[in-house]
Amino acid sequence: MYTTAAMTFLTLSIILATISTAYAAGAITLTPAAQAPTGSVTVDGTGFGATKKVGIGLGAEVTVSAEVHPITDLVTTPDGDGAYGPFGGTTNHYPIKPGSVYIYYDVDGVTSDYTDNGDGTLTSSSTYAINPYVNYVNGSFGRKSTSDWSTFTAPVAYINYTYYTYNVTPAAGATTGGSGAFTASITVPSVADGSYTVTAVDTQGNKGTSTLTVDHTIPEGLTLGVMLALSTIAVIVSIRYFRKQPKIKSCNPVKL
Repeated sequence: MYTTAAMTFLTLSIILATISTAYAAGAITLTPAAQAPTGSVTVDGTGFGATKKVGIGLGAEVTVSAEVHPITDLVTTPDGDGAYGPFGGTTNHYPIKPGSVYIYYDVDGVTSDYTDNGDGTLTSSSTYAINPYVNYVNGSFGRKSTSDWSTFTAPVAYINYTYYTYNVTPAAGATTGGSGAFTASITVPSVADGSYTVTAVDTQGNKGTSTLTVDHTIPEGLTLGVMLALSTIAVIVSIRYFRKQPKIKSCNPVKL
């Protein structure tokens, strides 16, 4: 059953791969813009959703296809609205690029697919699905249902999505304020020197990027700006020192 469902999923995902999705634009700045591995960088964001969780990734985008998530939490009691669930899981990697998600469910032979609207909601072909969603920050996804799944055999979800190579979201998390702004401190992973894209996304699909230069020669605790300032001061002091040196008069040897 898994093999047949996976083949169907892959066929549909190839068709849907050509569908482009849009996301809202935020903006982030990095301080400093250059740092050594294991060093700290402050990320300031604006233009995100108000009071939303934020995930921060570093590095290139990585695409995952047909990641398998068996549905094991089969809720047997409906909620106050008579819906069961949510039924879903958590992706193996996150944060997730808004607009990149496609999910294929196989529930006891009844299949349905879900495409990402880029704002945390999913459009579904299922007449049984209620409020399908994806959380770009923590990778959780799911859907509620009008049906009790407790008697179904091995329901499973297959998911396509894109994530960023390194998840550098601070352990304490990051949340925007009422104006959609946030400040968070990230730790640069142990990567090779070079330029890396830092991407911040919120649960509503707002996204901002900036470029970080990783340079292992930057001393621990010193930013590039501080190093340049110290270098400038050193040059000025040197110039002034040599300018102020007293002139030494040469004396002719005394003849005896």
